[in-house]
Amino acid sequence: MKNISIRHGIIAVYSLMLLGCSEDFLEKPNQGNLDAVTLANQDGVEGLLIAAYANLDGFGRTGGAASATSNFIMGGVASDDAYKGSGPGDMQYSADIELYQWSTGNAANAMNEKWSNHYDAIRNTNMVISNLDNIEDVSKENEDRIKGEALFLRAFYHFELYKIFGNIPYYTEGDLDFKKSNLNQNPLVRVIEDLETAIPILPIVQANIGRVNRWTAKALFGKALIYQQNWDRALTVLKDIVSNGPFELEENFHYAFDVEHQNGPETILAFQASVNDGTTAGQNGNYMERGLFPHSGSPFGCCGFYQPSQNLVNAFKVDADGLPLLDGSNNNVDLGNADFVDPRLDWTVGRDSVPFLDWGLLLTRLD
Repeated sequence: MKNISIRHGIIAVYSLMLLGCSEDFLEKPNQGNLDAVTLANQDGVEGLLIAAYANLDGFGRTGGAASATSNFIMGGVASDDAYKGSGPGDMQYSADIELYQWSTGNAANAMNEKWSNHYDAIRNTNMVISNLDNIEDVSKENEDRIKGEALFLRAFYHFELYKIFGNIPYYTEGDLDFKKSNLNQNPLVRVIEDLETAIPILPIVQANIGRVNRWTAKALFGKALIYQQNWDRALTVLKDIVSNGPFELEENFHYAFDVEHQNGPETILAFQASVNDGTTAGQNGNYMERGLFPHSGSPFGCCGFYQPSQNLVNAFKVDADGLPLLDGSNNNVDLGNADFVDPRLDWTVGRDSVPFLDWGLLLTRLD
């Protein structure tokens, strides 16, 4: 009888719980959301703008190594500048892309990373632009600056996608249906239009390092015109940048890659990395390219991706005047027998028995 009473008691408790519950427990108030009220101020849109900048390194809610705008996989490995590196099976999609095995699921994952990360950034740029109309506490100067930066970033991310995928859907702040066809689209024209709008409203000089300015936008504008094969207009834009822009060559080639000389005169656009900023694993510290360190056995212990290729080394062969060999003959001569070599080679890759930066002689041969 005692056990029966216990069972009946348990059944009664469950019955009361079921009878006492309603669907109200499914309805919980939002703990925080990005609604029109939250974003209807300068801090709100500035936050969205920073979020769009943050996608430049490829790391985000939807990104991965293949989405980095450095394109070390989608550009360097997919061309002939680098080998995948590391060991078999490690970051497999990089190996598939290196071998042009586009139909594998791994390669599709890499494509999805690039696609998702950049459209995530584009979404943020469009939210910035659409919410600017609801702001009352922003000056005309800041309004133009914010819109110009957002338009540049929107053009930049679409341009990145265009280089990989071709005819892509181009999304603006006016789009409500996101199932947008890529048929009869001309994304390169839209890129150029956004840049033409951004250039005159962007400041010539920005107060914060890392924000795009008018000259940054002009540089991308010139590059987009080259892709459009609008040679005359591109030449005019690029000559203007060379003659009147703030960019110039570093006095020392190595400075372009030295952290002590970051954001130097050669920098046109560079995302800003940080460390010791409260993230759990240094996610803001150039996260997607941390695997490019030398393989285990080095002071870094990982990972050996993105190894310079023989094709890259061959590209540093030059003629007696120091000009590149554009007739293809650079691939027909062993580098050891090349008469002339661009000296920047030894700042770019390590060669056996040649000093590499301040690491001393590079000795890697096993034979």
